Amino acid sequence: MTNGIRRKDLRSFQKWGIERIYHNEATILAWQMGSGKSVTALTAMDDLLEDKVVQKVLIVAPMLVACATYPDEFSDWKHLNHVDWTLIRAEDDDEDIVAAYKDAYAVAKMIGMDTAEAAKWAGKHRTKAKEWKRHRLLQDGAEVHIINKEALPWLWEHFKDKWPYDMMIVDEAPFKNGKKRTMTKEVSIFGAAAKARKFIKRIVLMTGTPAPKGLRNLWGLAYIADLGERLGTARTKFEQRWFDTDYMGWNMEPKAHAQKEITDKLSDIMFTLDPELYPDLPPVLPKPVYVSLPKKAMEEYRKFRQTLVSEVYDIEAVNKGVLTGKLMQFANGSMYDENGHDVWVHDRKLDALEEIIEENQGEPILVAYNFKFDLARIRKKFKKAVVFGEGDVRKTKADWNAGKIPLMLCHPQSVGHGQNLQFGGNIMVWYGLLSDLEIFQQMNKRLHRPGQKRPVTIYYILAKGTVDEDMLPRLQDRAETQDSIMAAFRADMLRLGKRTV
Repeated sequence: MTNGIRRKDLRSFQKWGIERIYHNEATILAWQMGSGKSVTALTAMDDLLEDKVVQKVLIVAPMLVACATYPDEFSDWKHLNHVDWTLIRAEDDDEDIVAAYKDAYAVAKMIGMDTAEAAKWAGKHRTKAKEWKRHRLLQDGAEVHIINKEALPWLWEHFKDKWPYDMMIVDEAPFKNGKKRTMTKEVSIFGAAAKARKFIKRIVLMTGTPAPKGLRNLWGLAYIADLGERLGTARTKFEQRWFDTDYMGWNMEPKAHAQKEITDKLSDIMFTLDPELYPDLPPVLPKPVYVSLPKKAMEEYRKFRQTLVSEVYDIEAVNKGVLTGKLMQFANGSMYDENGHDVWVHDRKLDALEEIIEENQGEPILVAYNFKFDLARIRKKFKKAVVFGEGDVRKTKADWNAGKIPLMLCHPQSVGHGQNLQFGGNIMVWYGLLSDLEIFQQMNKRLHRPGQKRPVTIYYILAKGTVDEDMLPRLQDRAETQDSIMAAFRADMLRLGKRTV
């Protein structure tokens, strides 16, 4: 990738999206993953800054997207090279923060503190160093600030009523649950965005998966877009109006006309696209790989599923909800005990991964793992594997896209949003599935994106007779529900604005 990609290279639907963002106070771009939402929003942002409609912009994104994807977008697109931006990041693994911790620890030891006291004192100094760094970065005067979504509550607490940003772009908007407070009563990401929204002239919410759990997800997105103008200011009233519940109040189903009424109310600000408008991509080739657990392990799996207790592995699931997670662990090859230690069960998925690697004869492979013990055991067997998210993320991504990494491991939650990895390979492996449709769909689009020249093969390693075999159909059912919702928001491309892009 170079900085030679020009504005004229934008597709017609991206130009249409720029118009919507430029003229609308609120826009929800529910475009397919890989359709170019980011550069569309950034180009509209640049126009709004140039025309002095807005003065200062905040971009909120998942951590690795904030650290790698947006810096790359600004450098890759020639018409965005001039944008003055700063990444507001201060994390424990930053080189300067690590150095601050080590220096403080050395001083603490020098003045006679024991190891535990020195670590505690250095930890407090590290926290202060992170705070100072964030404050320093905020004062740099750049017209665009980029921040990871987890830091948004901190940013709100820092500025409050002196909030300086009059435009906000939220990548993979994390507002689908609509909770204003966390379990610890602190302001949530959603709550901080809701408070900041009152100061914002333009807001752009972007997501490739707007409704992974159905229509209920739309309230949170809509509230941040318009502060309740279209779907109401209270989630409970929204649910009472458009959903039926069972007598216990646990299961909630949309009423007969809910989808049409909800989508009609949002149709002026929320847009998806007809699939025919997306760039032609090579096909995706799903390839389930079934493994059989050892006979004794399979027998214990069945007993554990029925009794919630495994005497062989000394593991107990305290309830049915915990049991599902434990069964997923069992299928992958280990289980966590009550102390957080993983107990080995089998190596069948590790053996299957080795066969997939050998079968593809040195072709770069991206492996999605679920549990920490998956990562540890894969790394132990394949010593040269690279983990996405460790070290310099931009360099890792560049090396992968240059074909320099034969085996890259990643957790779907860290790489599943916004990362362009399509230039480095066309083979992906799910070592173990997860139940979250949004993360599942996002992960599957890391290689299947514009720029991919070859068919994308996605291997699913599934343990026969386990929860693995239930997971794929369940995810597919949820995907069909979301697809029907997105179809209602498909934009009419003939409704173009007057301004020339």
